[in-house]
Amino acid sequence: MSLKHQSPDFYNHYASQFRDHYKEVSNKTILELDAAGFAIYQSTLRLDMIIDDKNTTELFSALTLQEDAIKTLAYIYDRDCVFWDLWKTRKTEFREAIFLERKLWESPSIEKYNEVADKKSAFGKVAIDSLYTLSENKNEKTYNLLLESHKYFSIGFQLYDDIADFEDDFNKKQFNRAVYELSKLVDFTKYNNDINILKKLLYIEGVGVDILNESIFYLDKAKKTIEGLSEKSLWCDTIDGFKHTINGYRNATQSYIKTIEERAKIKKNFIKDNEFFDFEKLNSKVFSKGLNFIKSGFLQNYADLKHIMYLGSIEGFENDTDIHSSDTFQRALLNDCLFDITQSFPINAKDFFQKENQYLVERQNNDSIGAWSYFPTVQEIAADIDDLGQIIQQFIRTGNTELINKYCIKAIETAILDRTTANGGIETWIIPKENLTEKQVKQDLFNSTKWGKGPDVEVVANFIYALTLFDAEKYKSTINNAINYIISEQKELGYWESRWYYGRFYGTYVCLRLLNKFPNQYESEKQKVKQFLIDAQNEDGSFDEQQYKNLSTSFAVFCINLFQFSELEGIKNNAQKYLLDNQLNDGGWIAENFIKPKAFEPYKSKILTTAYVLKALL
Repeated sequence: MSLKHQSPDFYNHYASQFRDHYKEVSNKTILELDAAGFAIYQSTLRLDMIIDDKNTTELFSALTLQEDAIKTLAYIYDRDCVFWDLWKTRKTEFREAIFLERKLWESPSIEKYNEVADKKSAFGKVAIDSLYTLSENKNEKTYNLLLESHKYFSIGFQLYDDIADFEDDFNKKQFNRAVYELSKLVDFTKYNNDINILKKLLYIEGVGVDILNESIFYLDKAKKTIEGLSEKSLWCDTIDGFKHTINGYRNATQSYIKTIEERAKIKKNFIKDNEFFDFEKLNSKVFSKGLNFIKSGFLQNYADLKHIMYLGSIEGFENDTDIHSSDTFQRALLNDCLFDITQSFPINAKDFFQKENQYLVERQNNDSIGAWSYFPTVQEIAADIDDLGQIIQQFIRTGNTELINKYCIKAIETAILDRTTANGGIETWIIPKENLTEKQVKQDLFNSTKWGKGPDVEVVANFIYALTLFDAEKYKSTINNAINYIISEQKELGYWESRWYYGRFYGTYVCLRLLNKFPNQYESEKQKVKQFLIDAQNEDGSFDEQQYKNLSTSFAVFCINLFQFSELEGIKNNAQKYLLDNQLNDGGWIAENFIKPKAFEPYKSKILTTAYVLKALL
């Protein structure tokens, strides 16, 4: 396992993994063996770096760690103890593994691969050797079964490691089972050996899942081998824990494939060309190319815009399908940008927005509250005030306020009456406090265990802004209390931190946009935002970090547009220049991390990024 991975916890107490089978060994000795084992493990990691990366700077560190381990072991075992014969055997096995691994490309049989995996973990067997040597009865059957179990575990671990190290091993031309199996199905030269494409093909071709299945097979074998040796075993718990990790990784890879398949299916449902608004007379090349890119996505049923996620039974979801696709919220965000763009040019988009309103109406939840869920097909996800607020804004901006009275009032009242917190915030999920249906009880449970409860500042700001547009007088008390909450969440540097969005600028924009509805109030907070904008711009004119620079720069421009400060004009010009310089040949801008629904599963869309950038260039 390479150093780039975080060391699994069990390496910190490797001898303890097997103590249930050698209970006569004292706790003090077990702790000493754990320490020696961890030093040996760290030493082998450094030896790997020396061998694989030719990184000789780790040599002395590896030798020092081995020396520390041997000192501890020498304190426990006499010079003539049989343990040292076993130690020599493990050293020989590790050395053999190094030479055998180099020859795997020549003879990549499963038997040879498994032998290498077993021998590479030779120093791990020292923990079993140590306890066996100290045991009173020297039960060889138990000893050999533990070694066999350890072998199968090591094979399973190596298979998983080859998936995790696919890119590193490919670049270093080291043998890797995943690289080898994929090379039998795919001609790498056809893709110019592009590692990013090959990583996708690893899963698309099914190789990744097959290897993970094989890893689980060997872990099952590792556990089955020692059935009956002990009622309770930390080693069994470790096997189960690692199997759980691989199962999660496997499900993630399977979901990746399914989302690709779902997106391809969506693209086949073409939309008629005349359904999009006409911008043929637009005299701006930047906007013409950008809108043409968005239109081409629209004609492919907005496949790029849709958020597709795998939410399966392994995580407790119970629905008709494990793959869920929706663009309800994204469509409302996109339309907000398109509305501003069409208002800035001689473009008649009235019919387009009428159809978009109808699209959203048809996706309203069919229950007592109504409103909209982020994924309408997931019964465990309740309607939320972020969707509600964004859709209210669309209805108002497109001149269809009557749709709010017809479809939104119950949800607004439920959110305000039942989900307002003592600090003035409003919880994200729209669920009544009392008399919950069976479905709402389940949604409330998932809110507590998966999504998180409580108000989220950027969501509150978006919803409250919608209320100020709809009926500021009627909701005056709610608006004032919510603004007090929002102000309390402003960071010392002047920005707001989002719960559901990447970067520092989306949350800052929606909070500032709300405060800006009150021209003669909240000057201190606005000034802090102004200073934040001045301090936060990068040398190239952009804002925020690499993976969401175009989006953050766009939101920063939106913030600047809300101010009347002449000293911000230079900052805005530099930001817009950065955005202009990053337009792609197809007219769009790269997809960047935007929404964070689950850890390590960001939502991003090239269409949405493009729309935000175009709006920032107005």
